[in-house]
Amino acid sequence: MEQDTVAAFLSAMEAAGMRPAEPIADRLGSDLIRFACDGDGKGKRNGWAILHMDATPAGAFGNYRLQISERWRAGTVERLTPKERRERAARYRAEKAKRDAAKLAEQGEAAEQCRDRWANAKSADPSHPYLIRKRVSGEGLRQEGNRLLVPMFDAGGVLWNLQAIAPDGSKRFAKGGRQAGLFSLIGQPDAVVMVGEGFATCAAARRATGHAVAVGFSAKNLTATALAMQAAYPDCDLVILADDDAHLIDHPTIKANVGLEAARAAAQAVGGRVALPVREDSNNG
Repeated sequence: MEQDTVAAFLSAMEAAGMRPAEPIADRLGSDLIRFACDGDGKGKRNGWAILHMDATPAGAFGNYRLQISERWRAGTVERLTPKERRERAARYRAEKAKRDAAKLAEQGEAAEQCRDRWANAKSADPSHPYLIRKRVSGEGLRQEGNRLLVPMFDAGGVLWNLQAIAPDGSKRFAKGGRQAGLFSLIGQPDAVVMVGEGFATCAAARRATGHAVAVGFSAKNLTATALAMQAAYPDCDLVILADDDAHLIDHPTIKANVGLEAARAAAQAVGGRVALPVREDSNNG
């Protein structure tokens, strides 16, 4: 009976448009649990659920990313007629379409603001504290007040967002702005194009090699950036600059070297190579 209740609860989740990306049946109970769902980013756990196994089992579940929040009671799903099931599925699809449209509108508004900010920004100050500390130039950047601006383009060359870097190195993106699939290309590609996560890492690699480099801004965006570079410069050798996140292997929930795994996945997607940084505990030098 309990197994049937859990199965019905999980079916209600799927009908609502969220599917756990990890086994949760054994964890369901009167305590709230968090878990990853299909579509969540690396290391994200947007799903949540709680299930009380009383005389009449009841619970709730949701997904922060999808803005889903539903209450559930045993027997509810079973009592739905085929027409009611279709109507509920249609309602969820309509709600998702509405959320997607609102998100696109918000991203479009943020993009317009970013284009105005970029057009009005001045050239990056070579003596900016962040550039001095990282020992890189401000090639490809502009400056707004005391913040450096890194432009974020799509594969068609459209500016969608800006990453602002403060003198202390803290970074922020435009509120509501698009981030997925965007990159910033520094330099003109020749025989080699490098792809990395952060601006400083990429700028340092360009300083050391002279090759162009595409800033992907995050581990989860490396593959998309690498594919964009491959499409735009098919004759170039692609080198993926890996962030060594060895410290995350012992993290209680992540338990993976996110940067290295993302770099390997990107390299595999485009038939490229991975460049690893020298670890501080290395005996070299």
